Amino acid sequence: MTTAEAVGVPGVVDASDDDALLPLREELSLHPGPRVRDGSPSWTLQDPCNNRFYRLGVREFEILSHWRLGSAAQIVAEVNADSLFNLSVAEVSDFAQFLMANNLLVASGISGLQAQSQRLQKHWASWLLHNYLFFRLPLVRPDAFLDTYLPRLAFLFSPAFLSVVLGSALLGLLLIARQWESFAKELLYFFSWQGAVCYFLALILTKMAHELGHAFTAKRFGCHIPTMGVAFLVMWPVLYTDTSEAWKLPSRRQRLAVGGAGMMTELAIAAFASLLWSFLPEGALRSAAFLLATTTWLLTLGVNLNPFMRFDGYFLLSDLLEVGNLQQRSFALARWWLREQLFGFADPPPELLPRSLRRGLVVYAFCTWLYRFFLFLGIALLVYMLFFKLLGLFLFVVEIIWFIALPIGRELAHWYTRRREVTVNRFSRRTLFIALGLALVSLAPWQSRVNLPALLQAETRTQLYAPAGAQLQSLALVPGAQVEAGDMLLSFRSPDAEARARLTELEVKNLRWQLAAQGLESGILQRNQVIEQELALAQSELRSVQDELARLQLRAPFAGTVLEVAADIRPGDWIAENEPLLLLADTTTARVTAYIGESDLGRLQAQPSARFYPQNMDEPALAATLLAVDKVNARFLNEPYLASTYGGDIAVREDAQGRWVPDTTLYRVTLRVVQDGNSDSTQGAQRLLAAQLSRGTLVLEVDAESLLARFWRKLAAVIIRESGLY
Repeated sequence: MTTAEAVGVPGVVDASDDDALLPLREELSLHPGPRVRDGSPSWTLQDPCNNRFYRLGVREFEILSHWRLGSAAQIVAEVNADSLFNLSVAEVSDFAQFLMANNLLVASGISGLQAQSQRLQKHWASWLLHNYLFFRLPLVRPDAFLDTYLPRLAFLFSPAFLSVVLGSALLGLLLIARQWESFAKELLYFFSWQGAVCYFLALILTKMAHELGHAFTAKRFGCHIPTMGVAFLVMWPVLYTDTSEAWKLPSRRQRLAVGGAGMMTELAIAAFASLLWSFLPEGALRSAAFLLATTTWLLTLGVNLNPFMRFDGYFLLSDLLEVGNLQQRSFALARWWLREQLFGFADPPPELLPRSLRRGLVVYAFCTWLYRFFLFLGIALLVYMLFFKLLGLFLFVVEIIWFIALPIGRELAHWYTRRREVTVNRFSRRTLFIALGLALVSLAPWQSRVNLPALLQAETRTQLYAPAGAQLQSLALVPGAQVEAGDMLLSFRSPDAEARARLTELEVKNLRWQLAAQGLESGILQRNQVIEQELALAQSELRSVQDELARLQLRAPFAGTVLEVAADIRPGDWIAENEPLLLLADTTTARVTAYIGESDLGRLQAQPSARFYPQNMDEPALAATLLAVDKVNARFLNEPYLASTYGGDIAVREDAQGRWVPDTTLYRVTLRVVQDGNSDSTQGAQRLLAAQLSRGTLVLEVDAESLLARFWRKLAAVIIRESGLY
């Protein structure tokens, strides 16, 4: 029935009466609603122009039933006289404000029309901010189509059809289990472009069936379906069906059926698809059946059962709990609970509910806030990535301010307005202690150390290679052997070089004899200059061959320790040129290479205290002194042993040339291990150096900084870098 029939025609209202109430709009209609948790009845007020619905309780219904009186005082007097209610003028005024705010009253006069127009108008910035993230595009008005085909599809709602669906699902699972390997291999088809097209078409068809499931179920219960279309959630298209009229259904079972119809439709499709897969031939249809039987319904359940977004799961939970406007009411309860826990205002709860339900709604509200925080943060990052840098950064900041900072700011403002109501109690004392603790942790400059991924290695080290293709003569070294500078390490022989040396020596002797005999024969005297040139050339070649033979004798360039000897080489083996043979290092001096982040670079002291902690916890820590800090950030990681790919702590990615590129801005820091007179440290350093490379952590003393200052500096650096201002 219409509100005019329900409340009667209002009488003439005196405009001079401050208590006067504006009349209700005549096109509004009132429907019986479901009973609330305490068993009392409810009513649903429908605004057909805006397709909006409002749930009214008994007190609101009584006020609405006497609205014809046109005066808050008269309504209070008549309701209190005719019923057990004890209404107040303030309650009637608040309800009138609610009706006015939702444009359910007839505005009168120029000022009233202007006020109504201002309420309906949104600032262009607010409209743009909300509508570029989410907007709807109605495509069809399906009511006539649904009326035509609902009788033909009535069998879909029968118990017999449900039995067919369950039987198909069980039989399909049984057949799939018998050929599981073939079923699992079907996934490989979707890695081709044909598979991608098949996936896309199957997804669209199932989503259309999902929305038709909502529409036909709502139509079956007498609801009007005004529109169906596409909604864009952060530019991602999703189909939608306007089933707002399900609000007026008094039966909770019917509302649950409307809310779950889409998911039930997809589950039925999955049941039939699992059965058809076993009988379809190889090709696109069979792959589509595989997709419908596995992926689409899981995706649907994962998204639609989420109660923190206004999808099917939210409305199902709302109807299951019999709590309409679930989020608004749970948020109000959570704010009340938070204020009580922080300040102990002793305010009554926003509404009286069973304790278990109230606790559940508070938990739900906090979970929703946490989910929304990460959701809006993700949306802000996505918006930043979709646009060019400066606009993306601006929209990112706007998103964070509008959806995260402003709600928090409004709650803080509420606390501030009630600051005089705060008394000394156990709640306020606890809040004070927690606040002081957080302030101490965030503001006190207590962070004076940074832990850096580091690598320990000998400061002087060299890799010795085979000087030429030659035969190994002697090898008397093992890893760990101590050598002095100039000691023979490896000896090679080259028969070819030795033969060339003997021939060249004979040639030199012959040429010298010819020069010595120049006084005996006149012919030799004439060739004197030629012989001298040939002798010089032969002597040069002899020196070259002798140098080549000398290089075959590898000697230690410095005193040190043999760390590594090539495996599987023995005297008599032929060794190819440039083959690595052994690694020699001076284990008396060690160098530490570490990488420091950009945010900590400015806190680095001139001569900081530093200690290297090896990854092997059995080895002692080593003191170190700073040698150098690179002035330019490391474009590539020259110590792959520190890369995350090889188990290190530095996140890297591989570029086209196979080089490791750090994911963050890092600067190389070089230090030298200092001897502190501790024999354990000295022996530990030598043991670590004997392992060639030792990974560990460098603990470096830096200027103390608070958590808040650190966060602000990092935030400013990100904003400057990402905006392109620097």
